[in-house]
Amino acid sequence: MIPAGLGAALVALSTLTTLLYIGLGFLPRPSPAAAIWSLAFCGSMVSSYLWAAADVSDSAVLRATASGFMVAMVGVVWIGLCARRGATGWRWWPVIAFAIGAPLLLAALAETSVFLTAVRAVFLAAGVFSALTIAELVRLGPLLRDEILPLALMSALFVLFAALGLAHEVVRLTTGQDAGQVLSTTRNLNILGSLLFLVTAVVTLLLLTRRDTPAPGTLEDSSFQTVARDRLARAQAVRDRWWSVLVVRLDDPESLRDASSTNAFEHMAEQFTASVRQALPAESDIEQRGATELVVVLPRPVGAVRQILANLLEQVAESGADGPLAVRLSASVGWAQVEVAGYDLDTLVRVAGDAAAEAEAAGGDQWNRATAATV
Repeated sequence: MIPAGLGAALVALSTLTTLLYIGLGFLPRPSPAAAIWSLAFCGSMVSSYLWAAADVSDSAVLRATASGFMVAMVGVVWIGLCARRGATGWRWWPVIAFAIGAPLLLAALAETSVFLTAVRAVFLAAGVFSALTIAELVRLGPLLRDEILPLALMSALFVLFAALGLAHEVVRLTTGQDAGQVLSTTRNLNILGSLLFLVTAVVTLLLLTRRDTPAPGTLEDSSFQTVARDRLARAQAVRDRWWSVLVVRLDDPESLRDASSTNAFEHMAEQFTASVRQALPAESDIEQRGATELVVVLPRPVGAVRQILANLLEQVAESGADGPLAVRLSASVGWAQVEVAGYDLDTLVRVAGDAAAEAEAAGGDQWNRATAATV
């Protein structure tokens, strides 16, 4: 039996985190990753109810099943991170196998003398998924270090305790120590670990979800696209060639993030955005994509665009002087004209983005105009 307070806390917290994530994450900002993470929270909630029912009925088999299913949700969190970057594929199979195999294995061995060994083995497998979760979080880079920190720390602790549990089990089997008291302590630690994991997971995954996907119907998601496509369609109808799309990116944002605090970096990003907007004419249509990138639809002839870009780069450079780190900010700009890339907005943004990447690779603080050869 587990202490009644811990069991009740697990049921309450798993329910709360599930409602929070679905209500604040998945429903307003649906995506494949958000759907998978919702599944993980729902699985944890169901597991906690099964665990509470097992404790009331004193069913070792039901308790083992609930424990195995809850631990398996670690793998579902990992596959959600993979889905976020569009890389699932074969990775689903080990997650599914673990989600099915862990509860079945523990249920089958629940009333045998090797149950504790099976528990430690299952947690070791979960530790592998936690290590993979850390790797996925690290891939997100320093720009998201504050968002990933809670789950990354908890995953690291999970790996550590899984390894310590395996080492302790080897010693126990070698010395012939009785499993009864160890199993009771392990269950209590599992409950505490589950509580901590739910809290850290809901914090990190909510922040990632709300950062990744604009809410449907917002200005960024709807109005820019509608207005820009309409203006380009009307320009195409009258064969107006003086339309361009610009992609403006802050140079080396990861290094700036590493060298500063969260508040300092946010201030620099705000300065960058403000300086870009100030340098653009009033008739421009602008979409902000993250803290360090803007997409601009600009109705101006070639000579005027060159002047605008020169002024934009100068204003970005001057904007960093008054910042908290007094660093010189710079930007890379990709420029795609309709007479080169056509009037389709998505194509223009892609071509301009490629041109911006080339400008950044060449050292940044410059603009790069896409040509017919690069489209």
